[in-house]
Amino acid sequence: MEIQKIEELFCKYEDAFRRLDMEPIAEHYNEHFLSAGPKGVIAQNKNEFFSLSKQAAGLYRSLGQNDAQIISKKIIPISNEYTLVTVHWGVRYEKAGNKLIEFDVSYLVQEIEGKQQILLFITHEDEAEAMRDLGIELPDDPSASK
Repeated sequence: MEIQKIEELFCKYEDAFRRLDMEPIAEHYNEHFLSAGPKGVIAQNKNEFFSLSKQAAGLYRSLGQNDAQIISKKIIPISNEYTLVTVHWGVRYEKAGNKLIEFDVSYLVQEIEGKQQILLFITHEDEAEAMRDLGIELPDDPSASK
């Protein structure tokens, strides 16, 4: 897979994430894929992801997300069809004092017939825990009532 194609994919992803426009983000995913993080793994389809990502976008808007940017990325070709990309993101939320919040997500990208699609993403941090550490209580956060 050409590095330029990976760069283009993540340039589009970054732009959509900055605008919290989840439809173009969902289009970068395979019809069926895995998402993983510190609390486990789930298999999803694109429609489920789109629905959940719209909910997440609503949460990020309520927190005042006003920027999202790729700070850096590490691209590791695995084969002609597969590439592992670890993105170091930076996001700013008004409710966190507009401090740059940094986190990593790794993506396994597959290219079939010239089209790149994400088959797996792995969040390296627990988002809810990170938000609590910033003093942000999330809706439906069981620890918020403690």
